[in-house]
Amino acid sequence: MARPEANSHMKAFTLLELMVVVVIMAITGAMIVPMIAGAGEMQALSAARIIATDIQYAQNVAITMQTPVTVQFDASADKYTLSNASGPLKHPMTNKDYVMDFQTRGDFEQLDLASVSFDGGDSLIFDELGSPDAGGSVTVLGGSQTYRIDVTSVTGTVNVVTP
Repeated sequence: MARPEANSHMKAFTLLELMVVVVIMAITGAMIVPMIAGAGEMQALSAARIIATDIQYAQNVAITMQTPVTVQFDASADKYTLSNASGPLKHPMTNKDYVMDFQTRGDFEQLDLASVSFDGGDSLIFDELGSPDAGGSVTVLGGSQTYRIDVTSVTGTVNVVTP
């Protein structure tokens, strides 16, 4: 059997090269899979923080403008609006009506506003002193994670907790 000459153009990968590629793919997969699996959980945490911040914003606007501000939730549609007697508030960044609709945002496809209860209702009204008309909570689900945004009656303190 003749051996190929040194200047032959035979091309092949060595076992070492193949092993290096497999190891790189395994490391990359180990980094990506947890990020994909945790997308719902990250969406839930992000949404909980957005909701908590918007509730605090509504409270601050009520104090600053000396007018009641309402946060109206629609859990079945995964959205809420901020408004006063004149109608929807304007978002300070976009200058559009202050409506947060998680269903139309592409980055919250795994999110669910599971429940809203402010003394049995689905809205929260802050008076001119920033005091809410009721205490209660909003529950957000994403993946296997649940977050609850609690609003304390009288003070209006907002907390995000994992029940």
